Amino acid sequence: MRLRTKSVAALAGLALIGGAAAAPAAPDRAGDSRPCAAALHAAVVEDNTAYATRDAARYEAALHPQVIAVANGSATYGRDAVMAAARAAFATPGWTWTSTIKSETLFTCHAGAAVIEIRLDRADGSSVTASATMMMVRDHGRFVTAMDTVQVLTPTPPTQG
Repeated sequence: MRLRTKSVAALAGLALIGGAAAAPAAPDRAGDSRPCAAALHAAVVEDNTAYATRDAARYEAALHPQVIAVANGSATYGRDAVMAAARAAFATPGWTWTSTIKSETLFTCHAGAAVIEIRLDRADGSSVTASATMMMVRDHGRFVTAMDTVQVLTPTPPTQG
């Protein structure tokens, strides 16, 4: 990662907590795609909630073993490496993570994507706003995060005081 701040370390795990409704899903060849769209949404929310609550076991379960995480152009390959960054972020006190799901797209009942806006606030008054795209795939019958790309949009410096 180019920026070496605690906020970017928190972004390194790249999970997000969702809150908006899913966008209309593309129909699957098998018929009604609503169950697949619901499963995709549930997986996006699960990944994000696990990260926001700093639940390492839960977050790890939401990641594909070959997950790729990209933060500001710097890639991390594999669940073990992504979890190392997430555990470091989870150990850093004094931050809160909120996000909004901007859209979800179901490509098939085996793949989809979500676009998220993230806000990370730290105890010192600094914050980061970022945009993220999560690529989700079905693995062993459930959706998991296969790729997460985050771009920091606006860092805000600490409050003076």
